[in-house]
Amino acid sequence: MRLRDLSLGNRLFLLALAGILPLAAMSGVGLFGLVWQQRTQAEQSGQELTRALAIGIESELQRSLSVLEALGSSSVLDGDNPETFRLAASRLNQTQGHWLTLILAEPSGNVLVNTNIMPGTALPPLAERASFDQAVRSQKPVVGTLARGMRGAWAIPLRVPAVRDGKLRYIVTGVVAPQSILDVVRRQHVPDDWVISVFDAKGMRVARSRGHDKYLGTPASPSLQRLMAGGAMEGHGEVEALEGDAVYTTFTRLPDSGWAVAIGIPVEAINAAGHRSLAAYGGGILFSLLLGLLGALLLARSINRPIGALRAAAQALGRGAPFTLEPSELAEIDEVADALLAAQAQHADHEAERELLLSDSQAAHQLAERANRVKDHFLAMLGHELRNPLAPIVSALDIMNARHAEYHVAERRVIERQVAHLTRLVDDLLDIARISGGKLALRRARIDLNGVIARTLELTAPLLARRIHPPMVALAPAPLYVYGDAVRLAQVFTNLLSNAAKFTPDDGQIRVSVRAAGAMAEVRIDDSGCGIAPELLAHIFEMFTQGEQPIDRRGGGLGLGLAIVKNLVDLHDGSVRADSAGVGCGASFTVRLPLRLPSPDDGGAAAPPAISASGQGKRVLVVDDNMDAAEMLASLLGQTSAYEVRIAANAQAALAMLDSYVPDVALLDIGLPGMDGYELAQRLRADPRCPGLRLVALTGYGTERDRERARACGFDAHCVKPVALEQLLAALEA
Repeated sequence: MRLRDLSLGNRLFLLALAGILPLAAMSGVGLFGLVWQQRTQAEQSGQELTRALAIGIESELQRSLSVLEALGSSSVLDGDNPETFRLAASRLNQTQGHWLTLILAEPSGNVLVNTNIMPGTALPPLAERASFDQAVRSQKPVVGTLARGMRGAWAIPLRVPAVRDGKLRYIVTGVVAPQSILDVVRRQHVPDDWVISVFDAKGMRVARSRGHDKYLGTPASPSLQRLMAGGAMEGHGEVEALEGDAVYTTFTRLPDSGWAVAIGIPVEAINAAGHRSLAAYGGGILFSLLLGLLGALLLARSINRPIGALRAAAQALGRGAPFTLEPSELAEIDEVADALLAAQAQHADHEAERELLLSDSQAAHQLAERANRVKDHFLAMLGHELRNPLAPIVSALDIMNARHAEYHVAERRVIERQVAHLTRLVDDLLDIARISGGKLALRRARIDLNGVIARTLELTAPLLARRIHPPMVALAPAPLYVYGDAVRLAQVFTNLLSNAAKFTPDDGQIRVSVRAAGAMAEVRIDDSGCGIAPELLAHIFEMFTQGEQPIDRRGGGLGLGLAIVKNLVDLHDGSVRADSAGVGCGASFTVRLPLRLPSPDDGGAAAPPAISASGQGKRVLVVDDNMDAAEMLASLLGQTSAYEVRIAANAQAALAMLDSYVPDVALLDIGLPGMDGYELAQRLRADPRCPGLRLVALTGYGTERDRERARACGFDAHCVKPVALEQLLAALEA
């Protein structure tokens, strides 16, 4: 058989027979076994040393804790005389080589004695409070974490509770210098190129055999932190030391204190034996490889040249550049060359098609982005333009309610309901736009669901008041705390309760119940209304989804309420479910939210600001180009002697008025002609005639970005039209 008739597979087979692969495999196996053996020995010796060192450190800590326990149980604390404790503690402190001070404190944290502070001198507060609180809670000895004392020196607090008659009376603290731990480390006599580190329960370095003073109080290197992550009691692996050296590290945790001991052995030291063995028989392997390579070189020369041409052609194909291929002496390579040439032709066709599709896709993307921008702008303008006329209507209603409470009651209630309905439609449109764009932010706090349901019932009271049967409400017997936005959750339950009232006859029944269900809080709203058809139930939470309604659309709405409910509940990591046996069988909506157990770090839900009438003589300037809105608002505020109100139709008129009238509060519309409300706010802030002026934005622009811009321009509060009278008064009196 001639050489040119051999296939590529046969040539590679001959190359393998030359001995390259067997020798390389044998070399790799031998070296791998050697390195593995060295690493195993290093791991075992390092792990044994960390265990021994951990025992030594644990013993050192336990010895100090035992001394403190003896002091805490001694008679020096029986008489509740801190001075007796000071004398005994001072004598004991002198016998302990690395003790810095002894501290006696009450469980509240009030320090009674510090042996470093003379009697009659103000005592500094406790450092590293977390371990102190842990000792108070557990009433067991606690090893604290590294912290700086009042003079800036690093120290370790050891906390021991002192119990009398079954009651915790004091916490005795011994403050120990890190040098005591360093002494234990240095007694190990490890090689100079090894490094030992001791870390406290927070991962801060307590002692280091190399560069102790430099690295005291620093965390482990990032690679060592990753190795020790997860809380395992022991472990090993290769990391990078703080000096940049590669070290093989083993670590052991102390079970009682949570501290950790880590020992790093240079990788070069572990691999040294393997390198020596490699030098010993590597020459023989190299000689064998050279012989094999010499034979393989002759065979590979006839393969490399055409393969190189194929590689260049493949690279050109990847770049989209043209190429040509000459016939070779190998049939397989010629087949690959033919395939590459065919691929070149296909690539040219596909590239042309891709460019056309890319151009169409970019045009469609730009069109979609433009449409989205137009939509956002339209919704913002729609909200502003709808809220502006609503504001004077609401103010006029408030004036009518105050002046003529006994006249046209039914007609005013109709207007109030329709204005509230229109306001809700505007809010739904803007909320769904913010949710769809991912721009809705929650103001989370720990809140009681019972309080949220009570607020919901207040908000829906006008809608529920005309019903024959009021809703049956069953609140949880104890507070149910969740972590969420109280305003948005009230919006969720207001939507659900409003829907129940809307689709349930006045003589029907509505039930609201709140209860705990395992780790979840559950709010359920049941009604005996028109029910939900099975084909609609699966899509009830989708946008613009509504059941079939009569031509008068007695239910009303845009079909956004339940979509907003679903999105708001999802943002709170909860779930909402709708159930109905069918049309005419009523409906049930169940909202489940994760319970939040009380913790010391939680703050209670903020109470709403109280509305007072303490603004006697307060001057108010209303600036709005909508004179109906400005005059109605001025009339509403002027009904009480608490406010003196002036109005201006634009920014220039407001600034000119400052020569004769300096307000305490300015209510500014944002969309003013000429100079807008943002610029006017900045001008008023900079005007020396208005020291302490409070600015309130009163506008139809209500997105979070609008609120942030108002704060950046100096506004103290941001109210969205139409604003409730209570909210406006709260902003004035804040």
